[in-house]
Amino acid sequence: MRIAQVLNDKKKIPITLDKLTELPGIGRKSANVIIREAGGEPEGIIVDLHVLRVVPRLGITAEDKPDKIEKALMELIPKKYWNAAACRFPILAGNCACRQSRTVQNV
Repeated sequence: MRIAQVLNDKKKIPITLDKLTELPGIGRKSANVIIREAGGEPEGIIVDLHVLRVVPRLGITAEDKPDKIEKALMELIPKKYWNAAACRFPILAGNCACRQSRTVQNV
C-alpha cells in the first residue's frame, strides 16, 4: 500500500536499483528481481536464502550478509551472466549443497 502511495499517479515503475530501493519495503534482492523480470540491465545478483547459506559453504566468501555476498559474487561472475546466475545459482546451489540438518537426540 505504501508503495502505491509513493508511486501515486506515475504510470511507470522505476527499473533502476537506486530508484527501486528508494521505495518503501524494497531492498536490493527485490529490486534485482524486478529489474530482471522487467528485462532491464542487471545491476546486481539476487541473493536469496539458498545463496546466503551456500556461498560461504563453497568458500566463495566468509561473509554472512546478503549485500557482501552479492558483492563477492559480482566480483567473481562476469556481468553478462548475472541474470543467468540469479535464476540458476539459487536452485543448483540449494539442491546440491544445502541439505536439511539433522538434530541429534540424546537418548
